[in-house]
Amino acid sequence: MRILDKIIVVFFSVVVVAFTLIAPAMAFEAEDILYGYGYQGWLAGLGISQENVKPLGFFGYEKTGIDGFVGQNENDDQISSWIGGHKQVFVGNYGYTLELFVANTDRPILSTFVNSLDPHIGAYGEFNRMYGDFGHGLSGTAQLFVNEEGQFEYCISPYVQFNRQGVWRFSASMGTVFGLGMSYLEPMEVLKFDVTLLDESLSFHVLLSVPEKPVTFGAGWTQERLQSFVRYTF
Repeated sequence: MRILDKIIVVFFSVVVVAFTLIAPAMAFEAEDILYGYGYQGWLAGLGISQENVKPLGFFGYEKTGIDGFVGQNENDDQISSWIGGHKQVFVGNYGYTLELFVANTDRPILSTFVNSLDPHIGAYGEFNRMYGDFGHGLSGTAQLFVNEEGQFEYCISPYVQFNRQGVWRFSASMGTVFGLGMSYLEPMEVLKFDVTLLDESLSFHVLLSVPEKPVTFGAGWTQERLQSFVRYTF
């Protein structure tokens, strides 16, 4: 196991213990068992998420939380892991999101499994403004890899958003990679999907929750690889 893999696992374990022992009122909202087929074959793992919401005035809110995942691939002794903390603020027509993470996989898209990467640390940010059912914004991701090359990747994505029987978002990506994207979130959050074209490579992800059941199904197509999973929340 590589050094950063160990750091991620230790950090993940410390976070779980800390929240369990010193913050019982902030217990994880969701702990889930995941089983699926991903980049390195069959994969099983454990995910956690916790989020607190604080109202800001009459029309605003602030969300802070943590999400994480640790899994084991069937055909690889490498542990797949991702953990990050985020803060989201929305006041009036304005909103922003900040997120820091450490991982050896891509930043999750709709909770689906994507390509394994070298260990890295990264940050995600987003700013948006809404005008009724229409809005626009700018998001960005930066990642620094822990390898011999010390590779650095970044992506900036301006987008427009429409609220029409759900939330539709259309974006363009510029930076280390170039492309176009579209995503949709159904009003009751039962169905989510994301379609992205990056450097002539098409990816598609879909997430389907079973109403009133703690089960979620997901599937994805990334770089000519099909991935799928089932997640049970307890």
